[in-house]
Amino acid sequence: MSLTEQQLLELKPDHIVDAIGEVCPHTLNLALDGLRKAKAGEIVVEITDHSIATKTIPAAVKMNKIGEFLGVAKKGGQYHIFVKKS
Repeated sequence: MSLTEQQLLELKPDHIVDAIGEVCPHTLNLALDGLRKAKAGEIVVEITDHSIATKTIPAAVKMNKIGEFLGVAKKGGQYHIFVKKS
């Protein structure tokens, strides 16, 4: 699935993970915890100001086969990382 930043920001996530001010690996752990709590098909978005999370979270989701990385949207200096739980 390939969505634009605008399309991502228009999604209604089922779970929002606030990771503002956190750094790796805590941003990754928060995202994985959010995905564990989600049900299959639900969308989890992590909001962070840590740019490295935009690489580690998609890689971990793919490696662990726990969801589908939908994309990243940047808004106001924050990154919104969207994942759909498998």
